[in-house]
Amino acid sequence: MTERVHFIPVGFDFDRLIYPISKGNIDADRVVLVTHKGDPEDEGTNKAAELAAKMADKLVESFELIDIEVELKPLDTKEMFDYETLYPKAYDFIFDELKEGNEVFVNISSMPRTVAFAFATAADSIIAEDREELEDVEEIRDMLHTYYVSPDEYLVHRMREVLENAADTLDDLKRYEDLTVHEQYEEIRSVLDRIESNGITEGAQNLDGQMYVEFPSSPGSDVDDFEETILNFLSGKDPIQSTSVLAKKLAAKEGEEYDESFRSRVQYNVSKLDEKGYVAREKVGNRLETQLSTMGRLWVQTH
Repeated sequence: MTERVHFIPVGFDFDRLIYPISKGNIDADRVVLVTHKGDPEDEGTNKAAELAAKMADKLVESFELIDIEVELKPLDTKEMFDYETLYPKAYDFIFDELKEGNEVFVNISSMPRTVAFAFATAADSIIAEDREELEDVEEIRDMLHTYYVSPDEYLVHRMREVLENAADTLDDLKRYEDLTVHEQYEEIRSVLDRIESNGITEGAQNLDGQMYVEFPSSPGSDVDDFEETILNFLSGKDPIQSTSVLAKKLAAKEGEEYDESFRSRVQYNVSKLDEKGYVAREKVGNRLETQLSTMGRLWVQTH
């Protein structure tokens, strides 16, 4: 029997993760909550993780109250920002459900964005591909859905308003020379000044030596058998100096005769893989160095 399964990465939201199902027009038989792994009381776990854990607990309880089965997929904190770990997990989660004949929905409304985007890109990739394992599944585009829910209100705006009112009140009370009032006023005023200066976030987190995570584009189309051979051969290797060198090494590995015909075949297929976004080629002198792109590495991991 076909199930309607929702994958829901859980951040700091509740309403927009449950309302489309409990009050909207999207049905669900089972929800899979992608959550932070670990006890919020553990040393090193911050208030943000504590809030996310509370939202996850509340979602579990609320979904169960409306007779929807709940499954948890916990992620380590490091995994949440490692796209090349997240994407294969998301791909496999979704793919396995589709193989079972289930209809899959992906809610990308909540944080962290890396998790939501990994699920969105994985869903898009599966739709773009033509996997033999899914031949018996109905039209994939009708069985796999990605959706976003906009909040009715951002509470941070109300928080700012409340803080401003509190700051005004404390400013009036400063004349009583209560040191506690002075300290609270300065603390609130400092937070408001930071919001005024930087918005609702501050700084940029360093993630493995850089301050961003790049999301690769979804693949352009399917991969044929020889293209798959090339991708698997390139996996785990440093850039190969030229197409000729690549063809020679590939011929040796595959037990093929290296001749002009084989070299041309490799060159043609590598060019196709470049167009599809699976390999990256860089001109060095009069040669083209070839290596797997990020999407190429992810493709190898998921196939």
